[in-house]
Amino acid sequence: MHPIPLNKDFRVEARTLDSNEWAPVLAYATDVANANITKNEFDHHTVAVASIDLHPTSSVEIKVCYDKCAIATARVLPTILGVETRVQGNTITFKMSQVADVMLEINGDKWKALHLLMNEIDVNAPTSSTQDVWYFGPGLNNGQAFEKAVDGNITVPSNTSVYLASGAFVTAKFVFSGVQNSGIQGRGFICKDSVIHTNPCHSRELTGSAILIEHSNNIKVHGVTSLGARGFSLPVCQSKNIHIHRYRSFSSAGNGDGIDLFCCNNVVIENCFLRNSDDTIAIYGHRWNYHGDSSDIIIRNCVLLPDIAHGIHVGTHGNPEKPERISDIRIDNIDILDHCENQLWYQGCVSLNAGDSNLICDVDINNVRIEKITKGQMINIRVMKNAMWTTEPGRGVKNIAMRNLTLNMENSVAVHPSQILGYDATRQVENVRFENLRVGGNLIHEGSQKPRWYMVADLVPVFINEHVKNVEFLIAPGQ
Repeated sequence: MHPIPLNKDFRVEARTLDSNEWAPVLAYATDVANANITKNEFDHHTVAVASIDLHPTSSVEIKVCYDKCAIATARVLPTILGVETRVQGNTITFKMSQVADVMLEINGDKWKALHLLMNEIDVNAPTSSTQDVWYFGPGLNNGQAFEKAVDGNITVPSNTSVYLASGAFVTAKFVFSGVQNSGIQGRGFICKDSVIHTNPCHSRELTGSAILIEHSNNIKVHGVTSLGARGFSLPVCQSKNIHIHRYRSFSSAGNGDGIDLFCCNNVVIENCFLRNSDDTIAIYGHRWNYHGDSSDIIIRNCVLLPDIAHGIHVGTHGNPEKPERISDIRIDNIDILDHCENQLWYQGCVSLNAGDSNLICDVDINNVRIEKITKGQMINIRVMKNAMWTTEPGRGVKNIAMRNLTLNMENSVAVHPSQILGYDATRQVENVRFENLRVGGNLIHEGSQKPRWYMVADLVPVFINEHVKNVEFLIAPGQ
């Protein structure tokens, strides 16, 4: 008996390159989703998630048998890793020379996918609980700390580390509220059970989380995986000094965001793999009972697959009564595997949308590779007022730098023109600089060949309205 159902479409084996013996790897079933635009519901798709532990210097060969349909092509994403596949009948093999999280996509169909999560063996892993370590071993809810669960929540105190061992599955939400110097780590899974819990103090988006961090300081989330969160998978609210490393998340619920930051400072999000049914990463100001600026945020070395909405979204929520700033954001080395969004209000693989009197400023975006746009825009930068989510327009968007942004057009389907839109003469977008922007292999810059009456923006294409000042398209020396 397995803690959660297996995905029997995939049979996975692995071996190190110095071994002739194949070892089976369990592939678990989890749902992802897209919006059904003909009715008020989602279309759910069952994909596979497998996890293996390796020494950091090991190379491994993976063998995958897939029987659900004939295999014409098989790709390992992101393509920047350069992993080649070999297909023989219903069997796919490939080699991994580094520890990385990847998606094996069958026949160019992201709904026919195996997600392989690779972990370095933790030589310092605990094997039992202590006063300041709450340990969960392999199996379902296999830890004394599960007795602390109340209405589906395990509240973690200060100076306490939760450890989920490889093969551990916990059907509860971990809550860090008003605490410091705590965290959750390991190689195990947090999976929501069939019981829907409510909390009068929190909205549905927060109640359905895998992990909730609020009003806390110096919290670490390392290595664990969330399956099936029914709201925001990992919301971090009015907290500071947060480190999120190798967090993985898969979801299929409405408002099924990955990592959401509200009014947070000094946050690092790195080496994460997020496939979610809403924004994979979002940075906001005020919402609910959380107040204050969001600043000094680093997002790097992540793989993102938003089946709905944005890869990275900044803005929207804020406090018109006491306006806030969202600033000093650094984004680097990001792979966005797809963007598919039908709603025109929620466009952009990367979106910076100032609403609710927010000011978004000083955002530095580097080395973002977009593998595919099924339907949507590459970027969306706006000062806006969205009647569903905001009560006032934002104050502005200023000082945005985007370097080495690349869109692969070969696999894209319906790429709509991007947008840079100010709201009015006093709520503008100012100082946006693109450097080494490539769309479909074309380097777009001020010296690009074009009809003399064209704007450079027409080559992207991106529509820039009259409330935008100083947009540049540059190339780095030597390009």
